[in-house]
Amino acid sequence: MRPHEHERMHEVETRHFWFRGTRRVIVAALERALGTERAAQPRVLDLGCGTGFTLTQLPAGMRVVGLDASPTAVAFARRRAPGAAVVRGSAYELPFADGSFDAVLALDVLEHLEDDGRASRELLRVLKAGGVGVFTVPAFEALWSAHDEALDHQRRYRLEEFEGVLRHAGFEISHGTYYNFFLFPAVVLTRWADKLRATRGASGTDRADLDVPSAGLNAALTAILGAERWIAPRIRLPFGVSCLVIAKRPRPATHRAPSP
Repeated sequence: MRPHEHERMHEVETRHFWFRGTRRVIVAALERALGTERAAQPRVLDLGCGTGFTLTQLPAGMRVVGLDASPTAVAFARRRAPGAAVVRGSAYELPFADGSFDAVLALDVLEHLEDDGRASRELLRVLKAGGVGVFTVPAFEALWSAHDEALDHQRRYRLEEFEGVLRHAGFEISHGTYYNFFLFPAVVLTRWADKLRATRGASGTDRADLDVPSAGLNAALTAILGAERWIAPRIRLPFGVSCLVIAKRPRPATHRAPSP
């Protein structure tokens, strides 16, 4: 992601409905994935932590580590989340030992990478056996826009395709769904309108769509998107702006000795 986009993100993400609403969904998905028998202080890796907003939203008691390839993002994240360990590194060569984490997050990260499978295998490596991962990516190539280009996305996914990437890496899928379901029709109409303007010669933008709506609209959109925290971690929704997958690293098979 371009440094100026990290700067813009740092300015708006504590207020913008997209970040506030989706993080409610993510926290609900993570807590459901960890379950009631989770470790007392689970160690959680946020891959591609950006400017650190997610690090500040995770429940108290979690030992949180953030990693990002961008020095700009790492600097912002260290200031925003002083209680977290934030390091600079590559998704392809994570600087952690095998089985270091109880949970990993990759939130709108894998679509940035040329080799999403290699990064997924690295995430599996640093997970403990039985550890969980929460993954999100943007959905449907038909929704491709200037926003994707400004954020240097490589692709958008269909849910089954994304689940296949994770399965091929060795993850066991616990739950998959689309989310940002309720706002999907509005996003589709907006994307179509943008493409229509482009065909008529209207100038586009090289900036991500991070403008904060008016206070009332922003609050309403936050509530609508955030309400999916009760639905998306439990139900496989048929469409949405993004994909959400909860997966785990399988435990080694145990073999019983044959009966005499």
